Amino acid sequence: MRDLFIYHPGTGTLISLSDPVYLVDSSIAGNENMDSMSNGASLTEREHKGTRIDNYNMTNLFFGGK
Repeated sequence: MRDLFIYHPGTGTLISLSDPVYLVDSSIAGNENMDSMSNGASLTEREHKGTRIDNYNMTNLFFGGK
């Protein structure tokens, strides 16, 4: 399995997809939860309603499950 990362060049931030990473729709999560996450709060999946993105799912998306 590949070890994939999300990279933000402006801040130099690297996030490994082997860590819990979520795609969150701000209109679904709501302003209060978005503010909390922006300030470093750790919310549950039930609270932020995000979709987990990980090495397995992204490998299948980009590389056809190879």
